Amino acid sequence: MLAGPPERPPRLQRLLPAAGWLPRYRRAWLTGDILAALTVWALLVPEALAYAGIAGVPPQYGLYAAPLALIAYALFGGSRHLMVGPTSTVAIVSAAVVAPLAASGGDQRYLALTIALALLTGAILVLAGLARLGLVAKFLAKPVLDGFIIGLSYTIAIGQVGKFVGVHLSGDTALQKTVSLLGQAGAWSWLPLVVGAGSLVLLLVIERYLQKVPAALVAVVLATLLASLLGLADHGLAVVGHVPGGLPGWQLTGVTLEDIYHLLPGAMAVALVGYIESFAVAKAEAARLGYEVDANQEMVASGLANLGAGLMQGFAVNGSLSKSAAGEAAGGKTQVVALLCAVLALATLLFLTGLFTYLPEATLGAIVIMALRKYYSLASLKRLYRVRRADFALSASALVGVLLFGVLPGVVIGVVLSLALLILRESSPNSAVLGRRPDGDEFADLVTHPDYTVIPGLIIYRFDGPLVFPTADRFADEVRALVRAGTPVAGTSAPSSGNETAAPKPATGPREPVRAVVLDLEATADMDTTAADQLADLVTGLRKAGIRIMLARLHAPVRDFMEKDGLVAMVGAAEIYPRVLDAVRSYEASAVTVTGSA
Repeated sequence: MLAGPPERPPRLQRLLPAAGWLPRYRRAWLTGDILAALTVWALLVPEALAYAGIAGVPPQYGLYAAPLALIAYALFGGSRHLMVGPTSTVAIVSAAVVAPLAASGGDQRYLALTIALALLTGAILVLAGLARLGLVAKFLAKPVLDGFIIGLSYTIAIGQVGKFVGVHLSGDTALQKTVSLLGQAGAWSWLPLVVGAGSLVLLLVIERYLQKVPAALVAVVLATLLASLLGLADHGLAVVGHVPGGLPGWQLTGVTLEDIYHLLPGAMAVALVGYIESFAVAKAEAARLGYEVDANQEMVASGLANLGAGLMQGFAVNGSLSKSAAGEAAGGKTQVVALLCAVLALATLLFLTGLFTYLPEATLGAIVIMALRKYYSLASLKRLYRVRRADFALSASALVGVLLFGVLPGVVIGVVLSLALLILRESSPNSAVLGRRPDGDEFADLVTHPDYTVIPGLIIYRFDGPLVFPTADRFADEVRALVRAGTPVAGTSAPSSGNETAAPKPATGPREPVRAVVLDLEATADMDTTAADQLADLVTGLRKAGIRIMLARLHAPVRDFMEKDGLVAMVGAAEIYPRVLDAVRSYEASAVTVTGSA
């Protein structure tokens, strides 16, 4: 017995996914979630401070962006492991949007527009999700997601390498960062390299031999203590440094409706980039762990996270691959990790900013690189290359696009190629000429069943796709070509040249004229007016040539369309058959009648 569709969750759980998983939370998960929250927190704080600088705002505003965003996604998001917060991608786009609008307004105006951008981004995402526009995610084919995630992981990792050698990398893409890294080779420092490499070795050893120990947290504590006790910052080791504490004041002042109007295109860009990156991470994690996420709900959750970030005076946020990976690697099971991390972020703002003063940036880089290691594998690309080259091209294009041009261009390249491939596939469906099994009444493609026979004077043509404007010409042209070629007198050779086209091979034996055509439309689930016009012309032309035309196995929607357009009346309801066999028997009966009369 076939399994039915998965049961739809109750409305409350669809609107508030936390209502589904919180009541079923297991106490056994708590230890892992606490350790994961501590690990993500240790990663979140320094990253948030750094990304605030990329966004062009004071460092504490990176922390402001995190708590409410984490809580909003934990309650409304569908991913069990996605951690939202400040990321380099959205920080870069935010700065690019705000900088031109605040060029002559000073720091306060820049800050106000940055906060307004976060709020506007959140509103756009919420409205788009409620309007069920999450369908844009359907254009992210799985190969595109795979290539995007691999490219994003390499881009993030290369960005961390600069911390290992004590230089700041410029540029937004992996290529630009690599060029910047090599261009500063003369300024590399040995101390951060020792600290970063030591942290990386420590992480590897703990994860290999002490799996229950929170590796990232241990590395943060030991590296911070070592840097503090030995005064390594005084010897050139880059550390996080002093961060102002306390809750934010209200900075969203002086923003006018005109400013909102000018921010709107940029907010759409931030929303698109942030959502695509977030959904790619959420969907990849869900697919790997065997559950599903709803694209529309993810859009709403991302929007609410941005509204939360803006209300707390932070900049725009999105899902973070590095923090999500770090939380899962540390043993996190649910979004309780995000809720606990939000509490820790608030506590940091109020009381704990001093704990991160001596945290080496090289250690932070090592944690990020280790957290992403599962995404470095090219196994998925090797499989695609072996199984389907077109999907490999999609994945490789997204990967190369991200590495060479950045996150948004990489996604755009992948989506455009996905659409192009979809159009190509839809416009080139399989078609076949059918033959009859010698000892029965079954019909199949003569290419795959060369022992089947052609009925003299009869063409049975099957089109395996929708009859719409990209395919209409080919459909009609192939039928006309088959009619011109005729059928074998003996009825034993196939007039089809292969699965990709039903156009006949040149006749090599005696042929006889075609007296009837059966169009098997069992695989045709849609028809448009362009195809209807082509079919009408085909029917008219065949009738003028004295050739009978029959239709078999029409889908109800296609027949309804043909009735509205007058095609059923043109073909004749009596010439539409439920089975190919019925049409063939009608042809054979008429052939016997004609022969008998003669």
